[in-house]
Amino acid sequence: MRKKFFTVKRLSFIAVFAALSILFYTVVPKISLPIFPAFLELNFSMIPIVICAFMLGPIDGAICVVLRFLVKLPMTHTVCVGETADLLIGLPVALSAGIFYNHTQFKLKELWAFLSAFLIWVMMGVFTNAAINIPFYKTVLEGGMQAIIGASNDAFQLISAGKIPVITENNFMFYYIFYAVIPFNMILAAIVLLITWPVHKRIKILYSSIGENKSNDVEED
Repeated sequence: MRKKFFTVKRLSFIAVFAALSILFYTVVPKISLPIFPAFLELNFSMIPIVICAFMLGPIDGAICVVLRFLVKLPMTHTVCVGETADLLIGLPVALSAGIFYNHTQFKLKELWAFLSAFLIWVMMGVFTNAAINIPFYKTVLEGGMQAIIGASNDAFQLISAGKIPVITENNFMFYYIFYAVIPFNMILAAIVLLITWPVHKRIKILYSSIGENKSNDVEED
């Protein structure tokens, strides 16, 4: 018996989910919330990716993330930094969701899949902002760190009801991570996963022949 990993049907579904994700990423307007710095914007391109990871598996979801990244690169407005951060967040989220849903025997595996995706999303959001985004923009922006602080201060005061003291280069990262990055990514991940849940439930009937039931991907030599 030889397993055909990618069938025409499976590749077609990957293409559809990747195209939907790219549309959400490039065409649908992003949303800024006044309680966060304006450069933190909500986008919902992970919805088709998480559904793909559930429906087909972790590798398929990861492929959608990579395709989204490659298509967006020529249109970048962030010197590829934003796209790279989204790639580093999207890959482990798609892999964890797909692995827990398709390759574990846990009870309530859907809940575990959503919970793992949520936690990994928030953790990777912290990592990409602390290790990539802020260090990069500190270097390339005119005004450096003071420009970033200026763009963030109003949001910090709003979300903390004016309780945050004067922001300096020494304390910026602490307040940025705990008052902006963590709550922002918690909100974005929760919205995406809560929208994904009912959509996933409605199209779950397709999974038996494409995702969970692997017999369709097997043929005799």
